[in-house]
Amino acid sequence: MTAATTRHMAPQARHALRIGGWANIAIAAAHTLGLMWAWELFRATGIEPEMRSLAEQGAALPYVLTLITAAFFLAFGLYGLSAAGDVRRLPVLRFGVATIAAIYILRATLFGGIGAVAEGDIAQIVFALIALLIGLCYASGAVAQRRAPQPVSAAA
Repeated sequence: MTAATTRHMAPQARHALRIGGWANIAIAAAHTLGLMWAWELFRATGIEPEMRSLAEQGAALPYVLTLITAAFFLAFGLYGLSAAGDVRRLPVLRFGVATIAAIYILRATLFGGIGAVAEGDIAQIVFALIALLIGLCYASGAVAQRRAPQPVSAAA
């Protein structure tokens, strides 16, 4: 997507991409800052047993995995801001935004949301709703990118 394409994108889609981008950056920051209270957060989010098992293989692994997860959220955030035209254009932008939208929507439905509703797990339902909202922000941007008029090449 070029700067010209971004300028022709609907303002609502650019705003949605900004929201999704900044939400991901906030999640990345929360993961990083949360390492100070890692085991309390692992317990609160329901992943403490898995992290304890991982820690048995190496004490630093839960922390390394959390930092890798934060890096992915940061990258997702930068893709959202790039698609909104706020930062430089990143590689495979259209594909990236569509993929991020799909990941979030799948997380919100098939991989957590439906099971959380069936189990009545309020925390996981909240996480699934947040994932759905972020996924819809990226999906609106992905659709707007496809609909934005393409600039005409000077060589044509």
